[in-house]
This record gives sequence, structure tokens and C-alpha cells, in this order.
Amino acid sequence: MRAFIVACAAGIVAAACGPSSDGGSGGPGPAHFNLRISTTGNGVVRGAGPDCRGSCTVQYPAGSTVHLAAMPDATDSFTGWAGACTGSSTCDVTLDADRDVSAAFQPSSPPPPPPPPPPPPAGQHRLTVVVQGKGHVTSSPAGLDCDSSTCSADFASGTSVSLSAAAASGFNFDGWGAGCSGAAGCSVVLSSDSTVYANFVAAQPPPPPPPPPPAQVHLVAAVTGPGTVAGAGLDCGESTSKCDVTVASGTAVTLTATPAGKTRFTGWGGACSGTSDTCQLTVQTDTKVTAEFQSEMLVLAANDGTNGTALALNSTRVFWPRFLSTGNEIWSVSKKGGDPVRVTSGYALALVADDSYLYWTDGGNLYSTPVGGGQVALLFSGSSIGKLVLDENGALYWTVENRSTGSSSSVHRMQSRQDTVLASGVTPSGGGIAVDATDVYFTDYGTQGSIRRVPRTGGSVDTVFACGSTCFPQAVRVDSKFVYFRTVWSGYPAQSGEVQALGKKDSKVVTLSGGNGNGGYMYNLDLEVNASVVYWNWNGGASPYGIFRANADGTGFTALATSGDTSWNGLRVDDLAVYYWHMGALIRLLK
Repeated sequence: MRAFIVACAAGIVAAACGPSSDGGSGGPGPAHFNLRISTTGNGVVRGAGPDCRGSCTVQYPAGSTVHLAAMPDATDSFTGWAGACTGSSTCDVTLDADRDVSAAFQPSSPPPPPPPPPPPPAGQHRLTVVVQGKGHVTSSPAGLDCDSSTCSADFASGTSVSLSAAAASGFNFDGWGAGCSGAAGCSVVLSSDSTVYANFVAAQPPPPPPPPPPAQVHLVAAVTGPGTVAGAGLDCGESTSKCDVTVASGTAVTLTATPAGKTRFTGWGGACSGTSDTCQLTVQTDTKVTAEFQSEMLVLAANDGTNGTALALNSTRVFWPRFLSTGNEIWSVSKKGGDPVRVTSGYALALVADDSYLYWTDGGNLYSTPVGGGQVALLFSGSSIGKLVLDENGALYWTVENRSTGSSSSVHRMQSRQDTVLASGVTPSGGGIAVDATDVYFTDYGTQGSIRRVPRTGGSVDTVFACGSTCFPQAVRVDSKFVYFRTVWSGYPAQSGEVQALGKKDSKVVTLSGGNGNGGYMYNLDLEVNASVVYWNWNGGASPYGIFRANADGTGFTALATSGDTSWNGLRVDDLAVYYWHMGALIRLLK
């Protein structure tokens, strides 16, 4: 019934919150009265809407009866009602007017302490053991058996009681206190009541086992050439032999390559790479590094009186002709030096090579053979065949100069053993020939000396440079921006033999060999270009003679090797070195 009344009262309050009968609103419906509740202390009054703590006001229709209950907090107790309610039990309030109700709470009184234990019987004394932490204490004679608590036992006066402590799992006994001390046994002679503390502390977990030592791995170095590699215990080179050391896996090491005198470090291999003289790496497993050193200047073939002056390079070897008492031959040697080997028999005025085949001409015929020697193939016959050049696809180019009639002179291209005439009716001279991405350039002498070109696929021939009727271009090279050439002049004036660069876009001509001084009579004129740097031999005119270089724009003129003699021939260049003949010996000079 009380729940029904409260629910109805709540619904009425929600539906109509008009003023009380004291307000006199004059609105329709029955009159309403206020129930004002207050509390003191720690507790709530339930039954009038939400639990009321402190001060609350709820409005009900006239005549409503509200059932109230006082609920103390755990720390307090209800001491009684005041106002419209009395006593200390529940209260029902009828709202026939505004009503005030208060509920009082006060802290509960603590329970009385337990009565002290009775004193020991006459002639006995009490031994109390206080266990701190977790452990077990027993006595001898028997009587005490304490397990992580406080316990007591009475013994006859004068009794000697021995106590034993046993730590619980995960704890250690840390020693006695009060009646005993230390961590050994405890004996108490009871001449009065006594207390002993047994202290147990949590055991520290054992330290983790040390990590196993890292695995030992091998660091191995291999050195070629005059130099050493050092670091991480290595000291490896020509005169040292500590080339295999063990280090802990995961060790970071720095290796340093040090060249010997007149030697250059040319690069790492294996786990290291590049040409910096230091290499940093982390060694995880067995690791090998290599280091290569090369002499700044190296004689690849000594002067034995048999060497010709033509040269050809592929990626690893140098090729040249030899004129022996037993016949003419072509030989090769590693660019890094070593023993020369015979490739084939044959007379070579000009030759070129890639990594598969060697090509050469004796002037009237064009031949090929595998670079390691083997069957010789005749590719072409015609007089007079000039110098040879290969493009990036392995196609071979040459000129034919018919000295009896220029009408049959021509420019040729051979791809996959198929000969194509790119231009005819030209007058190539000196045999100079070069190839770029689109065209073939060749030296020509018609009514005047010139550099001409024809598309690599054939077509019309045009002139890119002409120097007059007394000028004879003798060598030509090209790159993406310039055409480089050398010219000989009738009467050998000062400009004879000059090295010049012609801009492909602006046709501007720049002299690169100005640092050589006056020219003059020269033979076996050569020039090479690599990475926009031009190299040439100087063997006539004003001394000094030798091998020189300059940048394509004319700057950076430098003498690489010089002497007072004019025996400088057969120049070739790759990314690492310059190769040439001097005094009959084949020389490799690092750039």
C-alpha cells in the first residue's frame, strides 16, 4: 500500500508542480503540501523521492501519507526523529499541512576491547611470541605453535624454553626481537612473563642468470696489391698476415684501407663496398671483406722490341699487336697486371674489343676472334680500312678509303655479322671514327679537311667542322655535348696537332691543348674522352712530351706523365686509368 501511495504521489508531483495551498494559485485540482526533511550526522532518509541527505523538500497532494525510514551510514547509528516524526523506528507522515521532519545520526561507539587474558597460574610465567611476516614458530618444551600470528603459552617459573623458526614459502627468517636477538636459535629462561618477536621478510627473487656470451664469428680480410687493411684486430696486407680474427656476433667494426707508397686504394669487396678508405659494418655472422690496391703507375708489358703501338680495351684486359720473329700476333694482359698471353696470330694496324670478341684490321681485311683466343673469322675485305669503333650495342663501325678512286670510299656498320654501308662517295682520311647515340663521325678530306657525320642507321651526310684545304683532321671522339678532334696542317705550323672541342649546339671551337705550347710534326695522334675529361698524347712540336688532359670546356689542363723524348703513343682510357705506350713499354697510369 505504501509503495502504491508513493508511486501515486510521484506521478502527481510529476504531472502538476503547482504551488502549495499556501501559495493560492487558484488553479484547478486538489491542494498540495510540502514535506521538508533534514538530516544531521551521516545517514539518509528514504521514502520521499530520492534518498535525502542534508536538506530536501518534496510536494504531495493534500491528504497523502508518506512512509519514511532513516538509514545510517556504516560508521554511524540512527538516534531518532524530530518534528512530525518521533521515536527511532520508521515514521508515517500524513500531509494535511506542510510538515517538517528531521533525522539525527551520530557516530557509533567502538566495541569494547576484549577482556585481558587471565594471568598465568601461580608459579608459572607466560611466554608470548609475535610473528611478523609469514612463518612458523614452535617451542620446546611444547606449548607454542605460532603460524603468522601472535600466540602465548604458560610455563613453570625457571623453565628454559627453546624457540625454532621456519619461514613460509617465499619468505626468509630475518631474526628475533625483544626476548632474543640474532638469527640463530632462541632460548628464554622464564623468571617473569616474556615476549619474543619472530621476524620473517619476503625473499628476494634470485637474480636472473647472466645472458650467454655472444657467439664468436670470423672476420676475414683478403688484400690484393700493395696495401693493408686494419681494424677489429685485423692487420692484413702484403707484409702482414693477421687476416682472420674472431669477434663477438653483433660487434660494430671500422676497417681502414691504407695504400703503400705510390699505390692507390681502388675499392672494397665482399661485405664492404665503395672506394672510401674506411668501411663500417656490424658483424653478425662469419664475414669476409676484400680490399684492392693498385700501383699509381704499372708496366703491363715491358719493352722487348716486339710491341706495336695500337691498343684496345675491354672491361678487364688490354690488347696489342706484337711483331715476332715467328710471325705477327695479338696479345693481351689483365688491366691489373700479370703475365701477358697470346690471343691469336695476325697483323693489326687498328683493333677494338668488348668482353666477347676482339676485332682488328690489317688495312685490307677485318677479322674477329673470341677475346680468349679461338677461331678467326674474316668479316670484311676492302682497301684501305681505317680505325675501328664499337657502340653500346656491340655494333662495329669503320671507314674504307679507296686511295685510287674516292667514289668507292664508304662508312660501314656491322651488327650481328651483317654489313651495312651507311655512306658512300665520301673521302675519309686518317681513319678517325667515333659514335654517339645517334650518329657516326669520321675524318674526311675532300676539297678541305673536315669532320663529317652520318646517322647510325644511314642517310644523308653533313659536315660539322671544316678547317681548309691545308688542314687534315686525324682523330675524332664524341660525347653528348662535344665533338673532339686533332688536326695536322701542311708545313706543320704552331697549331698543328692541337686538341679541340666543338660544341654540338653552338658550333663553338675551344682549344684544349693550349698548355702544350707550339705544335709541329706529330705522328700517331690520339685522343680519348671519359666523363667530360679529354686525354691526349703529345709527341711533336714544343716539349715537354707525354700524356695530358683537360676538361671539355678548356679548363683544368694537366700533364699526367712527361719526358724529353717523343715516344708517347697508343692512348686509351677507361674509368680508372690511362693506358699508353712509352719507350716501347705498355703503361697503366691511374687517373
